[in-house]
Amino acid sequence: MCRKGRMADAAIVFRELVAAGSEEPLHLSYYGLTTATVHGRRREGLRYCQRAMQFDPSDPDVVSNLARLYELNGQKQKAVETLRRGLRQTPGHPRLLGYINRLSPRRKPPLSMVDRDNPINKQLAILAAKMTGRYKKRKVPTGQQLKVRRA
Repeated sequence: MCRKGRMADAAIVFRELVAAGSEEPLHLSYYGLTTATVHGRRREGLRYCQRAMQFDPSDPDVVSNLARLYELNGQKQKAVETLRRGLRQTPGHPRLLGYINRLSPRRKPPLSMVDRDNPINKQLAILAAKMTGRYKKRKVPTGQQLKVRRA
């Protein structure tokens, strides 16, 4: 119902499911989404979506709904971070990729005649990001192993 734009109908169904005690992450997530969009209770809706994400961070619908509410609340960076976390769980998911590209489009590679994944392009992009102050090196939490990619 939500995907077909019938949010008010969906709100009734998900409210009943959650009121009956459902702890299903999808139910919580869609209840949060409909609570925020149909009834305007954004904080409450966000809490339900965050709770659903704690239960099942690998479900693309749960991830997408939480990101949608972050965006609705003006927290675009949190929405992008949520989508990135979701893409780590389900790499290449088309809806999540489309959503993150809409929120945070990739910049053009420095050398368009060379593939984006070419080491020269990567190094030039890092250098340009450092020069403009956009470069943030990712920190690896202590005690975590680095994954080594083999060619």
